[in-house]
Amino acid sequence: MTSGRSRTTTGLALGLVSAASFGVAGPVAKALIDAGWSSAGAVLVRIGGAAVVLLVILAIARPGVLAALRADGPALLLYGALAVAGVQVGYFSAMQYVPVAVALLLEYLGPVLVIVWVWLVRRRPPSRTTVVGAVLAVAGLLMVLQIWSAGALDWRGIAWGLFGAVCWASYFLVVDRAGARTPPLVLVGVGMVIGTVVVALCGLVGIVPVVVAIPPDGAVLLAGADVGWVLPAVVLALVCALLAYGAGVGAVSRIGATRGSLVALLEVVASALVTWLLLGELPGPWQLAGGALILAGVVLTRARPAAELPVTAEDGKPS
Repeated sequence: MTSGRSRTTTGLALGLVSAASFGVAGPVAKALIDAGWSSAGAVLVRIGGAAVVLLVILAIARPGVLAALRADGPALLLYGALAVAGVQVGYFSAMQYVPVAVALLLEYLGPVLVIVWVWLVRRRPPSRTTVVGAVLAVAGLLMVLQIWSAGALDWRGIAWGLFGAVCWASYFLVVDRAGARTPPLVLVGVGMVIGTVVVALCGLVGIVPVVVAIPPDGAVLLAGADVGWVLPAVVLALVCALLAYGAGVGAVSRIGATRGSLVALLEVVASALVTWLLLGELPGPWQLAGGALILAGVVLTRARPAAELPVTAEDGKPS
């Protein structure tokens, strides 16, 4: 009993660390973007830096990378392209046009999109609780967007945020197939490497601009002080990617996918708090109320039988 309780406590602690680490990513990346970096440039540094470290770990640990690629190659490719690269490009791009918290809330509609996909494509209708959760989330979205006020939010930020939500939704569906046979370290490591390659290729062909301004065009301001570009870049790679994903994997392995994904919702709180402290940016009253509805809706959509939504030991927030 004591061992089980200790395992749960450790899992919850790791989940909190993961959520807080993910929450730091938005404001830190926003500081670099405001200083002349492109959103894709910030993503490339974040996942590229983490990929280098994970490649070293994989080379030392040798946890069966080649076997995983042979068994789940297509799923791993989609995971890296959509769940790693796509989610972060969507989120960071949205931040150029809307507040950080709003960009994150738009992305959190991913689980609702999964419900629609499972219902329409897999012919598995959701429970009443799930439907209520989805309705609450959509109502919260309308409040966040303030659709009654023309021009309240830039449509480009909304589009990028919803793109991130679609990519996050794909995460749940793809990991359902890859996670069952692929070791967690391999899934995250290979995903980071693939995501890095995808973002770099998109930059080379001109799909998204990849600008890493060294030195920055302007000051990199956090909490009103110019901290330069090195510190934010290191924080993005080591804290917001490596630590965030690693702690998340450790949390879910101890407390399960459902509880782990609920703890991950604290990312929104952490992001709002850090954004306020470092950038002085805070959502308005309607957006705060709408955000509360979105989070309540997501909680309800996850508080349902596991058969309604594919989840694995890797279930969690990939931003």
